[in-house]
Amino acid sequence: MEQKPPHNQYDLTFKRIFSFKEVFVNFLKSTIKRPWVDKIDLQSLEFVDRSFVKDEFVEKEADVIYRAKIEDTDIYFYVLLEAQSTTDKTMPRRLFEYMNLIWQRHIEETKDDLLPPIVPIVLYNGRSNWNVPTLIFKGWEIFKDDMFNYFLVDVNNIDDETLKNRLDLLSVILYLDRSRKTAKEFIEKLKEVTEYISCLPTEQVKVFAMWLLRVIRPQMMEEVQGEIDELLKRIEQEGVADVGDFVFNVQRLMQEYYKEAEEKGKEKGYEEGKLEGKLEGELEATIRIARNMILAGAEDSFISKVTGLDIEKIKELRQNMTDKEFEQF
Repeated sequence: MEQKPPHNQYDLTFKRIFSFKEVFVNFLKSTIKRPWVDKIDLQSLEFVDRSFVKDEFVEKEADVIYRAKIEDTDIYFYVLLEAQSTTDKTMPRRLFEYMNLIWQRHIEETKDDLLPPIVPIVLYNGRSNWNVPTLIFKGWEIFKDDMFNYFLVDVNNIDDETLKNRLDLLSVILYLDRSRKTAKEFIEKLKEVTEYISCLPTEQVKVFAMWLLRVIRPQMMEEVQGEIDELLKRIEQEGVADVGDFVFNVQRLMQEYYKEAEEKGKEKGYEEGKLEGKLEGELEATIRIARNMILAGAEDSFISKVTGLDIEKIKELRQNMTDKEFEQF
């Protein structure tokens, strides 16, 4: 998409001046008093075409983007010319919007997992004194060590006892959730937390009950799933009258289902075992025939046609046969 020129000739001059790398580097070194400025890899410094940022703001701003490396890390410099006669109190928000656009395009082009640093710079030459905070985020002094990191709470590293003793809805659900694939353990844990769940506020009990039903639903037979769907609707509207009865009925439902599934599994295993045994017997007989044909001097291709075995399998049988077997035949 063809870009329109900046608003006025002054903006155009500004952009042309900053398109010279040496001018930009001198500008950084003379105005940005940070130790990392001297670490910039000047060979990697490149002027980034304005189309790098999507077209939403092309007509709105006179700006320049540079990309460079510091110790193998990509870094962007976003320089915005603010030539208005008065200061703009929305500047922190505006800068953050532009930074987001740069991050989005960088991720699209590089497939990096982490966002690169962006140094936003406002070049102001208005008549009044600048009176807008240079901080983009509120509470920076409190959260500066945490805002650009995320906290990882890995539930796998929290033991059962700790979760159970926290006595809050989230911890109880996490406590149960890690055992949802083991029916017996899940039911036992459910019994342990029933009394605590009974003491929760009505809305939290409702959330717990609906979570529990949604957890067990996929494992139930189709007709039971329909009953669970109806129960979910009723709980959504009316809540849970008696937590003890509700949990007892869920436990009973799970026990009945797993008992039936276990019996079906045993029956299926028995039938599969019979089939497997039959197939193994047939294979042994086929191999026995192939071995006799080898001893009789038949060619591998003929043995394969008769027995259905692969040529490679027949060659393997032939290699493993001993001279004594041939002598005794």
